[in-house]
Amino acid sequence: MQGKKKSILPISVFLLALLLFIVCASNILMPKRYELGANWGAFTAEEANSMDVVFFGSSLAYCNVIPSVIWEESGISTYVMAGPEQTVATTYYYVEEMFRTQSPSAVMVELSSVRYDSTDGQDSVKVNIGYMPYDLTRVKATFGAAPPDQRLGLLFPLYNYHDRWNQLTADDFRLGLNGYDRDMLAGYNYLDKCVPQKEIRHYSIRQTDEEYAANISWLQKIAQLCASHNCRCIFYSTASYAYFEDSYWQKLTADLTPWGGEMLNCSQDIDLLNIDPDSDFCDILHFNYRGAVKNSRYLADKLADMDIKASEPYADEQLWQERSAYLQQLIAAGEAAQ
Repeated sequence: MQGKKKSILPISVFLLALLLFIVCASNILMPKRYELGANWGAFTAEEANSMDVVFFGSSLAYCNVIPSVIWEESGISTYVMAGPEQTVATTYYYVEEMFRTQSPSAVMVELSSVRYDSTDGQDSVKVNIGYMPYDLTRVKATFGAAPPDQRLGLLFPLYNYHDRWNQLTADDFRLGLNGYDRDMLAGYNYLDKCVPQKEIRHYSIRQTDEEYAANISWLQKIAQLCASHNCRCIFYSTASYAYFEDSYWQKLTADLTPWGGEMLNCSQDIDLLNIDPDSDFCDILHFNYRGAVKNSRYLADKLADMDIKASEPYADEQLWQERSAYLQQLIAAGEAAQ
């Protein structure tokens, strides 16, 4: 019996060392991510229970919402935890993961992806799920929101990124081993490109009734999840130059409000933002920083209208002052370069 224990010990040590190597190698090889959403590394660096509101959704969240501007206007601490072309199924798991470390009074879910069909957003699954913390929620997202042919790389990130050895930088090693720094834009993706927009138009809807029902089911689960955490769930349509037809919005409202979701149609308030179509857009869906500043001021007012307040004790004021200053530096540098 003693001999068996001695023989098992070296095997156990070897397996533990192999697992440690795989985890460290995966963290180092994965490209570091601060831009274009799915920035879980930076999100997990935030102080626990420090956010009043968290925004979820697709690029219409992380390109159009600036948390530091909302804080300047209202004192409310927010973060954008969205992903590119993110499906509503993945958003559900994002909200579940967020509740492991944060207890916001409200969750804001941007709704553009409710119109997705079964093929939309699949090219972004590798990023949206692959950057989640490696825990049970991520595993559930892998099997609940990812196509079968992508699950191997999500379960074993080394499979997806094993060929990056010759691309590694010092930051890959530093952040891979020590963890991310705080994101000074709190999930916002800064855009300065300017593309004038000529007209407002409706979203194109290609989905089947079955695809719509599946997406609604995930949104209903998000509302229920928020309720279980005593958190308000606000589904919103962003104020861009593309928007839902009234009949589609009414259908969404009828399907989501019975489950506890609150509805906010910001697109109907586009005139209140004083948007300049010649200078404030990057494309028809996304504002550049000029439009995003206006949109974020508008959202700060909306949060106040919905009786969402800054928590006490207040969020780290020094951090938010630094974030505000960082944004102003970006804007000043961009305008100087034009």
